[in-house]
Amino acid sequence: MTEKNTLDQFTPEILGIFWMTPESLSRSLNSFSEFNYLFDGLISEYLFEREKESEQAHIFFTQNFGQKFFLAHINTKGQTKSQIAGDIDEQISLITQSKEDLRTILIYDLTSDQWINELQKRYSQFVFKKFEQF
Repeated sequence: MTEKNTLDQFTPEILGIFWMTPESLSRSLNSFSEFNYLFDGLISEYLFEREKESEQAHIFFTQNFGQKFFLAHINTKGQTKSQIAGDIDEQISLITQSKEDLRTILIYDLTSDQWINELQKRYSQFVFKKFEQF
């Protein structure tokens, strides 16, 4: 029997992932190494260029199975639900020009709000699935 790998969830049907945390983007976040690997070190490079993080949302793009693929990190600390929803709306607007057959977005939600049901209601054109940390 083979052990499941966290990165095995990134199949050709996946458009991207929302990574929601109650803290700023940093190397100490859960799954940082896996996401940084998947994005060829782009996230580490981004953090290296900044001394102090103040932004609440970040989006990174790469290629996955020959298709555009995104990772959106959203820091929920100190934000209201409507501010977080606004950040999500901004990220969604950046990805809506993707291929129509790519509609599945993974959600890695480390907050207490558990956004997956809210996102499914707000954006019915996408399918949201929980990202599993193995």
